[in-house]
Amino acid sequence: MVSAAGGLGGYLPPLVMGATHDAATHSYSIGLLLRVVMALVALGFTVLAMQGAGQRRGLFCRSSLAHNAIPRGGRGR
Repeated sequence: MVSAAGGLGGYLPPLVMGATHDAATHSYSIGLLLRVVMALVALGFTVLAMQGAGQRRGLFCRSSLAHNAIPRGGRGR
């Protein structure tokens, strides 16, 4: 899975940059804008996924932190 994502990451961006290159002005601005938009979409997806995972595991509530704390006597007592 990671290899497939890396392969796409190395293959598609150069194609997009080449396809959106403006030869008249020698500008890559449209391609760079598309890359920024995709990075923001990935950031938003990651933030939403992490919030959902944290809520399912109880990582973001105070009671779970107190519940999972190690007693002062240490483990095994």
